[in-house]
Amino acid sequence: MTVGERIKTCRQNTGMSQEKVADLIGVSRQAVTKWEADQSAPNTENLFKLAELFGTTVDMLLDTGNAANSSAVEQFYTLFRMEDERKRADKRKRRKENLVSALIVVCAYLTVYLIGRLIWCDRSNVSLLGWLVSAKLSGSNSYLYGWLLSSNLFWIAMAISAVPSLFGKHRFSFVTLIAFALGLLAGIVFGPNPAGAPYGHGHYGWAIWGGIYLLSIIIGIVAELYNRKK
Repeated sequence: MTVGERIKTCRQNTGMSQEKVADLIGVSRQAVTKWEADQSAPNTENLFKLAELFGTTVDMLLDTGNAANSSAVEQFYTLFRMEDERKRADKRKRRKENLVSALIVVCAYLTVYLIGRLIWCDRSNVSLLGWLVSAKLSGSNSYLYGWLLSSNLFWIAMAISAVPSLFGKHRFSFVTLIAFALGLLAGIVFGPNPAGAPYGHGHYGWAIWGGIYLLSIIIGIVAELYNRKK
């Protein structure tokens, strides 16, 4: 009798359904089905939970005292190693996906940065490095872009968007990225206030951008909480 067959027998002897066992152990019904079919193996923690639930011991589930069933024990540990390797592979895959997502966000911000340099920085009489880093901004509608750079909010916003992606918070990252771009565009278009210039209130782009970006942070957090509950 295999480990899966003993789990199934113990469950049937207690009169519990797969759904009931899954609920009490804290796993899905599909996980219990795979255990009983020997398609996967419960981890050590779940194995102890099963033994307690069925009123037996781990040794009895594994039948370690019966030499004739040593193959079943070996099968269990083989399945356990396969399950452990699968989990590690999944973790490696998630880490790679998170890194790629963060790089996409960073590249998007750098693209916005370069577009701004192309539009508002004179490329003549300066080196490429100077144009990328220190060339002065000029021209209409450059105020908000320049303000974001001079206050370092451009790079702070980039970090706020990119870092969560490294931890799998992709929705938050892309919501704030999109909001950054939309806020910048809206601030450039609707921010100028010529009538208030004599009083030091000639541009409200910073307020428009800030409001949109702060709202996106809230929306991003809500989106992540909703996704976690699914």
